[in-house]
Amino acid sequence: MPAASVTKSAISRAIAAWKESGLKVGGMEITKDGAIRITAAVDESEPGPQRGGPRQWPTR
Repeated sequence: MPAASVTKSAISRAIAAWKESGLKVGGMEITKDGAIRITAAVDESEPGPQRGGPRQWPTR
């Protein structure tokens, strides 16, 4: 069985559906079997939680 062919319109529909859901496209991969995988973009503007050092346990 030959590999599935991916068309430009199929890629456009996949990207449009991804953006319609409110996500940003970070990357895209087309596999040998014709599957289209889209990954979300990482938003660098929001800083992660800051850790000040090792946790201090209360003394008794």
